[in-house]
Amino acid sequence: MSAPSLRLRLFPFLCLGLVAIVIAAATFAEDRLGTHYAHSHIYGAWWFIALWLLTALGACWLLIRRKMWRRPAVMLLHVSLLVILAGALTTHLTSHRGMTHLRQGEATRTCWVQDERGAYTLTRELPFYLALRQFRVLYDPDGTTPSDYVSHVVIATADGEDSTTISMNNIGRTQGYRIYQTSFDDDLQGSTFTISYDPWGTAVTYIGYLLLAVSMVWLSLTRSRSPSVQSRSASWFPTLLLGICGTVMASYMVVAISMRPLVPILRSPFLFFHVGTILLSYILLVVSIVRRSLLRPAVFLLATGIFLGAVWANVSWGTYWSWDPKEAWALVTLIIYSLPLHQESLPWFRSDRNYRLYSLLALATLLMTYFGVNFLLGGLHSYA
Repeated sequence: MSAPSLRLRLFPFLCLGLVAIVIAAATFAEDRLGTHYAHSHIYGAWWFIALWLLTALGACWLLIRRKMWRRPAVMLLHVSLLVILAGALTTHLTSHRGMTHLRQGEATRTCWVQDERGAYTLTRELPFYLALRQFRVLYDPDGTTPSDYVSHVVIATADGEDSTTISMNNIGRTQGYRIYQTSFDDDLQGSTFTISYDPWGTAVTYIGYLLLAVSMVWLSLTRSRSPSVQSRSASWFPTLLLGICGTVMASYMVVAISMRPLVPILRSPFLFFHVGTILLSYILLVVSIVRRSLLRPAVFLLATGIFLGAVWANVSWGTYWSWDPKEAWALVTLIIYSLPLHQESLPWFRSDRNYRLYSLLALATLLMTYFGVNFLLGGLHSYA
């Protein structure tokens, strides 16, 4: 293979690796300089969007160069990722969100939006009125543990009024807007709501999620044609040892969650599917160091867990992706572990020795995602 051809083939992977490095660095920048700085100067910066675009264009070139349409399942998987990126760009360009605060008996048709410094000093007019009738805290049978935060509201449009309930994991909807319970006043007489408007981006992204799910199932049912070298020398002992380590990691999360009552936002069916899928992927990623055949199902499970979490976040936080440190590092881990799956384009990974060395180094990203974020960075997942 000529040097220019090799460089072109490596180009999308180098861009993707650079994306992972930038995302990881951005989480530490956010910790030191604040969330608004990270979102405005890194995640939302033109150069970061351009880097994603270069990665996507490089991937398209490589798919065409390798005539990937001859392998429709693989082609569909990569197309689904491109659709997800297109949805994210659409959300960035066309969506907006704000906050509004209401005391019981009050109504408004405006919300506060952030200025260039991240402060909520600007207002935006809404095409509807929102009124708060009552706010309540629901409790478990013990009478002390909150089970939900509930706002009874009235949404008034030109077509009439609609009474609805907004609570954790239960949003209000009207005219393309979604209204989320965000916080409440100490005296329990008022609520703060997030109001989100994303007319196209979420739909495009969800189409990408659906295509991704179909492609992963399709590939899982199809025997791989890649010239991968399966590990034949790995003994049962290191496999068992790594399996135990992975189980200990999973047990840590289960114990951490069960040590205290669940906060209302975690009382969702998504908790079991999202966390369970993520934990299973982590166990398989650890074991895949010596059982390479487990790498692809581990990466597929990790991708599934991430996008299940994105759907849950859209229901609870008002956006399917907020660049929370836990989200960001999960994406970094997905990128890092997906690279060895591209052995045809990255022949260095065909060697078992090289693969194991890389896997041991990649383990650092997994440990950072699982342990490091909670202890070093915090964020919306701090309750985990």
